[in-house]
Amino acid sequence: MPLKVTERDVYEFFSKAGKVRDVRLIMDRNSRRSKGVGYVEFYDAMSVPMAIALSGQLLFGQPVMVKPSEAEKNLVQSSASSGGTSGVAGPFGPVDRKLYVGNLHFNMTEMQLRQ
Repeated sequence: MPLKVTERDVYEFFSKAGKVRDVRLIMDRNSRRSKGVGYVEFYDAMSVPMAIALSGQLLFGQPVMVKPSEAEKNLVQSSASSGGTSGVAGPFGPVDRKLYVGNLHFNMTEMQLRQ
């Protein structure tokens, strides 16, 4: 995706495929600039093939490459390898409720992390 694109721009672009639930742009943690990658979540799973069909269309003059997310597959694999005993059954199988978060600033409080 173009580096100047906003979440609103991505939302409007993918609204052609279906009702968008959420847009997340991946930002560099040091510069706070976009990495040119993001995730779009739809309310209806049937919107995903239509979103993939948008691959190659221009957004801010640049062609957008659209691929299905592998996040769900990764969650199932990690849960299966850990035994899945502490997880919750979700639509894609057991999902662990714990996250590892690294590279936190030493002054960060628990409340800031929870936000």
